[in-house]
Amino acid sequence: MPEPVVVDHILVAMMVLVEPLYGLWEYRRMVERVRAGVANARTGVYRKMMLLSWPFAIGLVAFWLSAGRPAAALGLAIPGGVRLLVGAIITLLGLAFLYTQWRAVSMMDEKGLAGLRAQMGGVPDIVPRTEREEAQFRLVSITAGVCEELWCRGFLIWYLAAYVGEWPAVFVGALLFGVLHLYQGLAGVIKTGVTGLLMGALYVGTGSLLFPMILHTAVDLHGGAMARRVLGPVPSAVPA
Repeated sequence: MPEPVVVDHILVAMMVLVEPLYGLWEYRRMVERVRAGVANARTGVYRKMMLLSWPFAIGLVAFWLSAGRPAAALGLAIPGGVRLLVGAIITLLGLAFLYTQWRAVSMMDEKGLAGLRAQMGGVPDIVPRTEREEAQFRLVSITAGVCEELWCRGFLIWYLAAYVGEWPAVFVGALLFGVLHLYQGLAGVIKTGVTGLLMGALYVGTGSLLFPMILHTAVDLHGGAMARRVLGPVPSAVPA
């Protein structure tokens, strides 16, 4: 396994120190614009997230390969044998659970939805409310599923494993993944931390980012659709 160098230390420092503070600042700025009735407040943030995420992810892969590091050490591999079977089964079970949950909520009447809304006081303002926002949020979900897994599972777990071991790195990486979502508040940090723990275990268990990428994308797509269903859609021409 390749050993971390100075560039890796800088990248991790940016991830755990700079990114959470930037995300918190950007989120608060977006909330102010949303509540002021600015129509493109959310979609502007969505576009910025995608424009930043993809170049950084592509740059990470380019740096990794140019340094002569094996792609498999970053999780860029398709597992075989039992690992492939286990990863596929877990992924299918996760997708089935999300679908079942969506079906249950989509069939609720207004009384049931009102009950869920009462439990969603801490829902981030970043979730889509219009058709246009939801369409862009789908692209954001794919972006997060691919780019965040590359950085927070593939790269971060590799980096931490060099110092604490692979499985401890999964737990520490999950904690840091939660901190990266500081803008969502304590509940969001805990929720994303647990998600990071599950994705990290799936990654290390299978040796591939394929399954975490699929599930991460599905979780975000599911979250956007669920939020819009529970909170209620608003016309695209009207600020959310």
